[in-house]
Amino acid sequence: STFQSLDGQNIYNACCTLRIDYSKLETLNVKYNNDKSRDYTRPELPAGDGQPSLEQAMGLGTFDPGPPLLSLPSVPGGLTGSIPLAGTIPNLSAASAAARLAGLQQAGSVLLVSNLNTEMVTPDALFTLFGVYGDVHRVKILFAKKDNALIQMAEPHQANTAMQHLNNLRVWGKNIRVTLSKHNQVQLPKEGQPDAGLTKDFTSSPLHRFKKPGSKNFLNIYPPSDTLHLSNIPASTTEEELIDLFTSTGGAVQAFKFFAKDRKMALLKMSSTEEAVHSLIKMHNYQLSGSNHLKVSFSKGQIS
Repeated sequence: STFQSLDGQNIYNACCTLRIDYSKLETLNVKYNNDKSRDYTRPELPAGDGQPSLEQAMGLGTFDPGPPLLSLPSVPGGLTGSIPLAGTIPNLSAASAAARLAGLQQAGSVLLVSNLNTEMVTPDALFTLFGVYGDVHRVKILFAKKDNALIQMAEPHQANTAMQHLNNLRVWGKNIRVTLSKHNQVQLPKEGQPDAGLTKDFTSSPLHRFKKPGSKNFLNIYPPSDTLHLSNIPASTTEEELIDLFTSTGGAVQAFKFFAKDRKMALLKMSSTEEAVHSLIKMHNYQLSGSNHLKVSFSKGQIS
């Protein structure tokens, strides 16, 4: 349904998340056709005092770069990727609009990552890093060129979000490059075919951050930074223990602060964004107690 498909989705990458609920109104009454309301079944309605007419709102005779895009999940029998939002009305012919939509539908879910540190990279490390921005289904480090990897995300818009945030990021001493791949999916090795552990299927992983529709994780997608957000911290874990854990990843902790109203969460600042990236890769899902696995993500806030 429309509700299930759009609730919790972003209008723009990592922001403007839709929150949709059923209205108590039984009918929707529209008196004017303007930029605030419109009845698409009644084009003869007036624009109202001081409001642009339908023709003015459509921008006839003017250039319009096009509407914002709405990222959609896969819907059986439906669309995948992004579609122009209704009501923004770009000045496009039916043919050009159809061509634009077809191009968006072809956007892939597979990323090509290059310039990786071959001594450090593993499928699990890439799963954790790229999993900050979407659900990673498969990872393949190329056998003949081990500084390259293919990463299959759950959705095209997740692949795009990961590419925007991680391209040119410094990881393990090298600036990685992230681009869309020409491949539609990452192929798993055939049974009995040697792979040296370079390919891994994470489709059924319990560690996916975005598998639940409308998850709060959709609201907390931020660019890599030197400050990490920690959550799911057990009450028995101290500040000193957490600082020691993150220092053991090879970096230096600059600051730490528990949330005043919820000690299950904290902010931790490393000495650089690169150190924070390494710490996130190593410490996300680290078992702090019998039932508590640490959750680590990048933070938008700083420790004051």
